[in-house]
Amino acid sequence: MKKDIIPFYSCSDKLIVKSKDCYLFDSDGKKYIDFESGVWCANIGHSNTQVIKRINTQIKESIHHGYHFRNNSAERLSLKLQQLIGFKNGANVFLSSGSEAVNLSITLARHFTGKKKILKINNSYLSAYGFGQISDENASIVNVRFNDSDSIHHIDFTDISALVVETGGASVEMIRFPDNEFMDELIRDCRKNSCLIIADEVTTGIGRLGKWFGFQYYDFIPDMVVAGKALGNGYPISSVTINSVLAGKFEQKPLRYAQSHQNDPLGCSVALEVIKIIETNNLIERSRETGDYFKQQLDQIKFRYPEKIKEVRARGLMLAIEFKESVNGELISRELFDYGMVIGYKLNTLRFLPPLIITNLDIDKLVRNLDKVLQKK
Repeated sequence: MKKDIIPFYSCSDKLIVKSKDCYLFDSDGKKYIDFESGVWCANIGHSNTQVIKRINTQIKESIHHGYHFRNNSAERLSLKLQQLIGFKNGANVFLSSGSEAVNLSITLARHFTGKKKILKINNSYLSAYGFGQISDENASIVNVRFNDSDSIHHIDFTDISALVVETGGASVEMIRFPDNEFMDELIRDCRKNSCLIIADEVTTGIGRLGKWFGFQYYDFIPDMVVAGKALGNGYPISSVTINSVLAGKFEQKPLRYAQSHQNDPLGCSVALEVIKIIETNNLIERSRETGDYFKQQLDQIKFRYPEKIKEVRARGLMLAIEFKESVNGELISRELFDYGMVIGYKLNTLRFLPPLIITNLDIDKLVRNLDKVLQKK
């Protein structure tokens, strides 16, 4: 079959024809359980009926406007996100993607501090492009080694504008969470050196880890919070939320930033509905409880196959199972896909970030299939 999409990443030849709740359906009629939530976006499940209804209502009112107007959805969403974060009298801007939002947060940090560089933990992923792009040519980034307090002591804070902290990356090293002691020391040194703190919650936010935001597992309040992915449940919207101190600085030090889909009412209306659904259905608590159950099942698999499995890592509904070097994890991931399980794979590790509405029955099916595959290895 001729393919007309630029092959920036590899995928199967399967054509998707429908997505609903935790399930995907291909053109052959095969059903898959989605343990990746799309690209970690569909936290309340694919094609949520209430979100569809909200979209249908909003598109009859306003989808997009220019720079001459404000809109109620953006204003309400800003207040709601500040409430969930713990900010008062802060401010927001709404964009389309997480990469845009991360790069804008860095632009703001550079603007307000007059410093050019950013600090990040070496196994975190920030952006597909711009200041946050992971590249040897990116002179903006300074790395601190994951959970390595000694490496904190060697940081030169002279030109660092901000720490951009991801508290549970799913991309670079497949689900690792910083220790509290390491984070305490890193944040303390950043504050001591007038370094802003940006919480990158593009992947870890909106209930994924069993709290609204991943930084809430630690003892600090950031200056800025970036959200995306699950904020729109698949609809492209992201946010940068700043605290009252930074919001006040705009009067003395304004910055112009404008792009086509900034503060669009449709995206903001969708995000408000997503948050409402999560609150109404107690999905934050459900994420913790279901995540605990999921981890227990993976721990049992590890107990049965100690010679094959190195480690299970989990927080909320972000989980990973890492195999030992003697095991072909990529082959296992392909066989699970053949069984109708959509999962992530990298560094001999399987990754699971299902919708927050995933059932224990679906988790049991995944674990049974994983057990079946491991028995043959």
